[in-house]
Amino acid sequence: MEKMQTRPIPKTGEALPVIGLGTWQAFDIGNNKSARAERTAVLQKLFDAGGSMIDSSPMYGRAEGVVGDLLTEMQAHDKAFLATKVWIWGEDAGIEQMNESFRRFRTDRIDLMQIHNLVDWRTQLRTIRAWKDEGRLRYIGITHYTEAALVDLADVIRNEEIDFVQLPYSIGVRDAELEILPLA
Repeated sequence: MEKMQTRPIPKTGEALPVIGLGTWQAFDIGNNKSARAERTAVLQKLFDAGGSMIDSSPMYGRAEGVVGDLLTEMQAHDKAFLATKVWIWGEDAGIEQMNESFRRFRTDRIDLMQIHNLVDWRTQLRTIRAWKDEGRLRYIGITHYTEAALVDLADVIRNEEIDFVQLPYSIGVRDAELEILPLA
């Protein structure tokens, strides 16, 4: 099987496959054995094709826990590039939410922690930076799903050390081309 293409992460040069696996709804399946077997097959196909990126969130129900269970059963944590999000107000609440993601994923390191929709981003960024310095996180990201937030995303990128940005961009939503993509 031919392996999928990769692109270098600009800040480190690490190769990352161009296609990732989103877990919203599809991995929020609880303990259903047949559904878990299907998701195990999906993960195996991802890895067999050279993929690694698995994107999740605490807001995706039980998805992080299902991914963590399946990776443990497959003994495949080393094959996965785990990405998740923090989306809550307050330092203590952010720490609790991120620690829960570690527990659910059954890991002591998450590759990418993203501040989702820029919720309390200054507060969460302090914790994420400290955890990156400690080696608990490898990359820092920010996200937003609306075009109206592109100006705010650009300000963060201009003024902070950010490794990843997730934003609305498609053939029908192209405003990111004006400022964000050149900045990124």
